[in-house]
Amino acid sequence: MDAKQAWQAALDRIRLRISPGAFTTWFRETSGVELRQGCLVVGVRNTFASEHLSQRFHEMARVAVSEVVGQSMRISFTVCPPPPPLPDAPDTHAVALAQRPPAGRRAPLAQRVALAPRAPARPRTSGQLGGMERPRHDGVAQPPLLDLPTAPPRSPSPTSGGGASALPRPLAATPVPLLVREPDVPTEAHEPHPGYHFESFVVGTANRLAYTAALEVAHAPGERYNPLLIYGGVGLGKTHLLHAIGHHVREQGLTLAYVTAERFTNEIIEAIRQRTTNEFRQRYRAVDVLLVDDVQFIAGKDSTEEEFFHTFNALHEKNKQIVLSSDRVPNAMSHLHDRLRSRFAWGLIADITPPDFAHRLEILRMKAAARQVTVADDVLALLARPECESIRALEGALTRVVAYAGLLRQPLDVALASRALASLASERAVGRPVEIAEVLAAVARRYEVSEEELRSKTRRPQVVWARQVAMYLLREETAHSLFQIGAALGGRDHSTVLHGCAKVSATLAHSAMKRAEIEAIRGSLRP
Repeated sequence: MDAKQAWQAALDRIRLRISPGAFTTWFRETSGVELRQGCLVVGVRNTFASEHLSQRFHEMARVAVSEVVGQSMRISFTVCPPPPPLPDAPDTHAVALAQRPPAGRRAPLAQRVALAPRAPARPRTSGQLGGMERPRHDGVAQPPLLDLPTAPPRSPSPTSGGGASALPRPLAATPVPLLVREPDVPTEAHEPHPGYHFESFVVGTANRLAYTAALEVAHAPGERYNPLLIYGGVGLGKTHLLHAIGHHVREQGLTLAYVTAERFTNEIIEAIRQRTTNEFRQRYRAVDVLLVDDVQFIAGKDSTEEEFFHTFNALHEKNKQIVLSSDRVPNAMSHLHDRLRSRFAWGLIADITPPDFAHRLEILRMKAAARQVTVADDVLALLARPECESIRALEGALTRVVAYAGLLRQPLDVALASRALASLASERAVGRPVEIAEVLAAVARRYEVSEEELRSKTRRPQVVWARQVAMYLLREETAHSLFQIGAALGGRDHSTVLHGCAKVSATLAHSAMKRAEIEAIRGSLRP
């Protein structure tokens, strides 16, 4: 078995243990590079992906590879080198010179274009963040970022005389946006999404706490719940609430900065390289509200953590509002410095959990109304009935059935929706939702302990191992949070659940017998 085969087999196992969105985002563009003594080297597309996979998915990937190879393995993520450059093309300009026609004859149009002198490169404008270009993961520069929305540049009018104040029309097919900034006026780092408002957010029992807290923060920034940390799984509405806060404070005339942790990291790196850290700090410390999405991604990046620490302090001391979103609670951010972890837990931590059936039904109704399509209640119930990992999955199912009916020019009824979702339903059947009670019963039968003992405080080794296996399977096979898993096992906290899962993962990496036990329990859960 070579490196590519081993990693592909491991990917098949990883795919079953994480959400489809996370798998597509982080594992789709990876490949096995080298399989050497006790270690598999995996190639990724950029440094950011390498850091994220090492921090968040390293243990899961290592266990999957160990299960495939049949022995304890190490795993290393590395950035694959770019493909070798193509052979140098002939100098077309020199060829054109050699093919210049004799004097007195006019060259063909293609040769005249090739021989034409090239225009000098246009210098960058002073407004483009000090001449910075936005880096992209693959190293290719992107257009400069906008701090404020700007109108497209106007062409000089015949009466203007083409003065120095007139902006030249860009030569490229896609206009390069210019940063327009008034002196000493703080500007937004990013505009709120136009479709994410409080009015379009569907409130249910799963997100009521986060919604209410966000609404209070938007009405009175800096007065209560500062910072506000919203955490939950992928696609449950965290980003929606951050943008809704942004729209609301904008209406009050306040300045804001919305930024993802990834972009904040890229900007501080570029500011250090360009020696423009003062401008960077002014941009984020002179606002009334700072919104940071996916803040867990700054963990382990020393320069980013240092800068964010001082930015946090500067804003908090001036009673400026800070709102963060994350897919985990601060105590679960293992690579985060203690001083930031304590500040993240300083205010209110509000969670968002997956929606129940009634909530999913209401979400689908609002999505259908927003698209101005009429969908019968029985069709919406069909879409909302299966368990889902995110609101995006619901919206994707609705998009599919509406498109199916439109393309086939057939009425959108239950029969047609069932046909449209047939392939998705078969995938759901393979990954049927597993209940907590099923896992506890299966583990208790396997290790000959009672479910009451699993929930108890006993430290008998057989019970401790069975309890840890239950924690591991509940995390792997269900969508329940660490808090819910801990509550089902006698009110244990999330750190205990994380410790139990890590202990089982480490054991499975070097014990074929334990791997067989876990697979047998899994088989009983999915007949």
